[in-house]
Amino acid sequence: MNALKKKALLVLLLLFFVSLISAFWCQKLSFSYDFESFFPDSQADVSFYKQYRKTFGYDNEFVLLALESKKGIFEQEFLKKADTLAKQLKRITYVKEVVWLGSLKRSSLQGFASTQTPLLHLYKPSLYADDSVYMYENTPWKHTFFSENGQSLCLYIKTEDGLSKKKSDILAQAITKAVSQQNFESCHSAGRIFAQAVFLQKLQKQFVLFLLISIFFVSILLWLSFKKIQAVWLPLSLILMSILITFGCMAALGKTIDIMAVVIPTMIFVAGMSDVIHFYTKFSEETAAGSSTKQTLSLIFQEVAKPTFLTLISTVVGFLSLAWSGIKPIREFGLYTSLGIVVAFVLTYTYLPAMLLFLPDKKKKENTKPNTALRIDSLFFKIIRNGKSIACISLLLAVLSIWGATGIKTNQKLLDDLSNSEPIKKDFLFFEEQYGGVRPLEIAIDVRKENKTIFNYEVLAQIQKVDSFVNKTYAGSFSASPASLVKAVHQAYDGVYVFPTDSADFYRDVRFITQNKNNKEVKKIIANNGKQSRISTKIKDVGSLEMTKRNEKLNQFIRTYTDTNTVHFTLTGAAHLIDLNNDYLVENTLQGLLTGVFSLALLTFFLHRSIKMVLVFLIPNIIPLLLMAGLMGLVGIPLKASTAIFFSIAFGIATDDTIHFISRFKLELEKNTSALRAFKHTYSETGKPVFITTLILLGGFVSLTLSDFESIRLFGLLTCLTLVVALAAEIALLPVLLMWLFKRKKTLPHQTTSTTSSGK
Repeated sequence: MNALKKKALLVLLLLFFVSLISAFWCQKLSFSYDFESFFPDSQADVSFYKQYRKTFGYDNEFVLLALESKKGIFEQEFLKKADTLAKQLKRITYVKEVVWLGSLKRSSLQGFASTQTPLLHLYKPSLYADDSVYMYENTPWKHTFFSENGQSLCLYIKTEDGLSKKKSDILAQAITKAVSQQNFESCHSAGRIFAQAVFLQKLQKQFVLFLLISIFFVSILLWLSFKKIQAVWLPLSLILMSILITFGCMAALGKTIDIMAVVIPTMIFVAGMSDVIHFYTKFSEETAAGSSTKQTLSLIFQEVAKPTFLTLISTVVGFLSLAWSGIKPIREFGLYTSLGIVVAFVLTYTYLPAMLLFLPDKKKKENTKPNTALRIDSLFFKIIRNGKSIACISLLLAVLSIWGATGIKTNQKLLDDLSNSEPIKKDFLFFEEQYGGVRPLEIAIDVRKENKTIFNYEVLAQIQKVDSFVNKTYAGSFSASPASLVKAVHQAYDGVYVFPTDSADFYRDVRFITQNKNNKEVKKIIANNGKQSRISTKIKDVGSLEMTKRNEKLNQFIRTYTDTNTVHFTLTGAAHLIDLNNDYLVENTLQGLLTGVFSLALLTFFLHRSIKMVLVFLIPNIIPLLLMAGLMGLVGIPLKASTAIFFSIAFGIATDDTIHFISRFKLELEKNTSALRAFKHTYSETGKPVFITTLILLGGFVSLTLSDFESIRLFGLLTCLTLVVALAAEIALLPVLLMWLFKRKKTLPHQTTSTTSSGK
């Protein structure tokens, strides 16, 4: 064994050892879905919300169960089963409270004496008619604890705050079991613990699915491209090793697999495979022409290593632009994907050469040039002859795309990622249609004046204004607030659920509340110091775009009709933060894109010392992104986390072929006596690897279009379309731009004319 092979063997043994360690760590990987991890690390709204829930608890730790009865809910057998279920649920671990029609009371106050009777006389069917009339006409519970059509009732289950995944799973299973024992006609459920379970199941399934589909498609494409088994298993083993090492590092650093991390293998697969294809294409062509493996590898390190290193930088810049995000899962996605791509590059120039050295040299074959060479040459001359038309069409498409992009809207809903056919999404939509909705709406109230508390008339009157505006504007379910407490007490005294206008009635009602301020229902709404309070309700999820409009109306109403120096209102809550987070993420990601574009422009200028070369490099790669932005605006694809991230990543990947084309052209320009001949040779030499690379990338990203998550599906679809457009730009527009730049030159912009000769 010669010295070179001994070094290769040491490299392989080292990589084998690293892979074993990575496999050990990968056993410790786990899946997680915590939507709060998508809150920005440092944002005033997040800090405010975390402080707010220390006082009033989590607004999203609840479960809703809607029990259906086609005969109507006022049927004794159905109500008894609901009562049995409610009692069972109260005994379940991690359940703090269960509220439903059977647990609600009518209060009657005479003086200081309180009389309470059931809102629903469960064991007296003869009173059901009177009970139903009272509930529909005199209580705020319609759309909260029973539906408008009277065919379903809702159980509200308050769970313990901050439940872990394990505890959430235990609770979800216990609730499901309790419901199944009662044999209701139909039961609809909503709550974080159920949504989390569904998301995690899908993450686990799709993590494997994406990888298998990518392997399948890429294997076929590799075989069709090279017609060699070696050309299939070598690249695949390299990429799989890269994924293994990357996930081993993730596990060692305590990173879990979330909705972002689930696509990291696909990212490594397609981005890492690009360098492998350029490496192996050159290796295949040279060895088929009769060069030895050693000679070919030496040539590859001279001619292919530099452009693939530059493509590594461009791709990593695209992903690392996400690392500046203030949102942890996005930041980690950018960092670990970058790590995986770097690992794949290192393996391309260590593992791949080492393995090839141990494989026998191939004998020279005749007709080594692809039979498509003449067609590629013909296409090249057609493009050059129609350069002005191509440039004009590209400009027109860019202008139309910019116009279309003005129609892009930023919008997101809570369960946007799931199809309407998903059972959990169907249940969510049931609550949207039959009840006030599931989305929490929280408004924090803070009394600013030293001499006033929540119980002052001036303060409560302003809260009542805002409470009424919220009920009218957001059209939610029952609103829990200090004003609703006063109205409930007033109803107990006078039989009417209204805010008192008479001062004597008002102070009578407030006096009763202050005397019972330690009552758990009061403590849910008003803090012990009497200075902080809340308006809390459930509303329909109309999307962040519509919510922004309604929130602006609310803030305008507060500024106009309340004294903000006396009482301050602040929108908060988990759902509100998700909306703010989406806007923040879109802005943050687009800033990352601009950073990536600027970085690559700077790198191009540093390498070529030419502003024109920077334009030549950027234009073919920006136009595909403009076209996708225009498409999104025209067909109504909203701008949200997934579609915003796409731009940075797609730009980094799309630039690879441009770098290879320009790098090859530079080599050919040094060999040939005319720029046109250098163009022709570059076009012929890079044509095959560019096509193969694009097909490989498409084969990898197409797996994402099969995802159950809309965000991942859109990301895959937009990336696939971008790759196709980018290929067209590389084939048609880039040569035109280069001809414009080098039309009367043989040299690169930074070379001196004394070192070159002119000629045709």
